[in-house]
Amino acid sequence: MRIKTGAVAALLSAAMMLVGCSGATEDPLAAETTGGGEATQNEGGGDEGHVFGEDETLIGGSIFTLQYAWFLGAQEGMEQWGEEHPEANVKFQFEDSQQDIQTNIENLENLVSAGAKGIVVFPTDAKAIIPTMVDLHSRTGTQFVVGDYPQQPDDPADAVWNTFVGHDMTALGEAAGQVAVDYLDTLGKDDPTLLFITVPTSGQVSADRFNGFSDVVTAAYPNATILEEGDSGAADRNSAQSLMENVLQREATIDVVAGHNDAEVIGAYNAAVGAGRDGEMKFIGIAGDKEVLQYIQDGNESWIGEVLQDPVVLGYTAMDALWKSMAEGEELPETYDLPAPEAITPDNIGEYDWQNWTWLG
Repeated sequence: MRIKTGAVAALLSAAMMLVGCSGATEDPLAAETTGGGEATQNEGGGDEGHVFGEDETLIGGSIFTLQYAWFLGAQEGMEQWGEEHPEANVKFQFEDSQQDIQTNIENLENLVSAGAKGIVVFPTDAKAIIPTMVDLHSRTGTQFVVGDYPQQPDDPADAVWNTFVGHDMTALGEAAGQVAVDYLDTLGKDDPTLLFITVPTSGQVSADRFNGFSDVVTAAYPNATILEEGDSGAADRNSAQSLMENVLQREATIDVVAGHNDAEVIGAYNAAVGAGRDGEMKFIGIAGDKEVLQYIQDGNESWIGEVLQDPVVLGYTAMDALWKSMAEGEELPETYDLPAPEAITPDNIGEYDWQNWTWLG
């Protein structure tokens, strides 16, 4: 096997993820049950009189970005939980972090100022908001659940969030790798060439997806060449297209293209179309994108799979975890398990009602 690395070396040197709920077990706002069976906060934050379920509870959602449909799905999942649990009497306020660290921090502060008792936060990176969460939790007793992007505190005591809810990033890559292997099996080629586009700013998250993909491919094809290219630009379709244009100039053969998310792979596909080479290779998306699913539905032979990272389930589960810990006093595990990623392919897309997934837009 040969793996040509662009940014993966830096990715693999990132610190090991440390995600915990140590703050949950030592929480000064641990809930107690009143005689009526409802939970009320009993310490700190000046909130002793709030009764969950009886009083309306403001829940914040700090969203990584509302520019991408995928994160609209996470918001939809939280709202769906509220609709299915009217007895909780929750009201939501969502803030768009616009993929910006400082905006993410300001959003958390604004939500607490607005009276949010708990916040589900989809962070913009692995560390930047930790001091803010520590400060807000200490001063106001605000409860947090982290979604999608695991946090890496330098001090375990700073893990003040109640739990982490996110997909297994390695499993996402493995699912994409299996789609690639299934296709390569039809080629009768011992030494295929594959491209995987990573996003260096996503750190270990992107490294895990790449590692899962490459491990599955090389287990089946030890002589495969895997080209790893890091998109250090805006990490969107346009930057991925520019990256792919450069790759195509130097690589005469590419059999399969996958990447960190759909934006990266769609950008690469657009570059291949522009160069008249889209018929030479196959593409595999990750996350969930309407355009990719439409390509598969319509029989576009360039697209052989979409690995679904269901955001609605993520948002719903994160909200459920927040309520159980905040209002019901339940001690949570360090991480919440989510369903294994599913590969949507031309063979099974008819089993999915994806046209009615409102978060796709």
